[in-house]
Amino acid sequence: MAEEDLERQLHQKEDEIQRLKTLLGAYEKVNDLSRRELVDADQTIQAQEIQAELSRSEIMGLQSQVKELESGQADLVDLIRQILDEDPLSEDRILRKFDELRQKSNNEFYVDLFRVLLHHRFEPAVAADHWKEILQHCKDLENKLRRSVGFRVAMLDYFINLNKILRNPIVIEISVVDEMMKNSMTDELTMLYNRRYFDRCLRREMKRAERHQVTVGLLILDLDNFKAINDTYGHSTGDMIMRRMGQILKILLRQEDYPCRFGGEEFAVILPHTSLEQAALVAERFRAAIEKEDFGGVRITCSGGLAAYPDHGSSGSDIFEQADRALYEAKKAGKNRIVLAEPLQSS
Repeated sequence: MAEEDLERQLHQKEDEIQRLKTLLGAYEKVNDLSRRELVDADQTIQAQEIQAELSRSEIMGLQSQVKELESGQADLVDLIRQILDEDPLSEDRILRKFDELRQKSNNEFYVDLFRVLLHHRFEPAVAADHWKEILQHCKDLENKLRRSVGFRVAMLDYFINLNKILRNPIVIEISVVDEMMKNSMTDELTMLYNRRYFDRCLRREMKRAERHQVTVGLLILDLDNFKAINDTYGHSTGDMIMRRMGQILKILLRQEDYPCRFGGEEFAVILPHTSLEQAALVAERFRAAIEKEDFGGVRITCSGGLAAYPDHGSSGSDIFEQADRALYEAKKAGKNRIVLAEPLQSS
């Protein structure tokens, strides 16, 4: 039904699109979207709103642009951080590098610049205006004080005393912020993503899959008889096994997959752009690797439940419920196996 509704909506939009003056206006809207807005699910709302105004052919073009952007140059945020890390005290060099990077980038440069420097997001035009005013404010301060004033000092004065956007700022090294962000989404024991990041990532990948009509696999894994192992060998052995589980997951999975420690001895793996059949091969490879692994004289097994979008539902909660139910069936059937969720009954 969802596909029929989508087709009907597309036909309606195709009729409405004839009233647009030219296709150029629509493509100008597309070009205004940044890589971050197209790829980062936290910023896809604007992309979806504009996409609704486009014809079927334009949607296909937009999806092609997304693929190109995803495989394109390094993220602006990373490049900006690299510039700041290379020689943090040489502000002239930093400003020169910023300008060189800006000339090679789109209008999102200033947006990402303030995301790095202030951890604050402005609209592209607003961010560009702020940056120009900060540089001018830096020159004004140098004239008044008759000494060199760095752009970061001028930026803080601008946002605290002139613009008053920052009311109670705390100055923290960017590297410290990066470490805090990493810790906030990483499980300390296994070094996999944690439950909080899993929830956020699943929502993001489901939105992306729905938008681009691609598949997403979800694998839920649970170590068999792990409580007995802890009781027999002690929690230090249990922790060692958990750490090794995390290492094996990272080795066997692709870079674009998201392995998470869901809680206790339970793990979840989000597999973007992966069909149910492909995900089943990945899951079985991991199950076999765990069965063969020698954990310091202890041998363990794991069970798994596997579901996928759109085979088993249209939302993250749908496919999670189906994968969890399949995990239960794997345990019930004797453990040490991967069970695929049953296909949804068509209405």
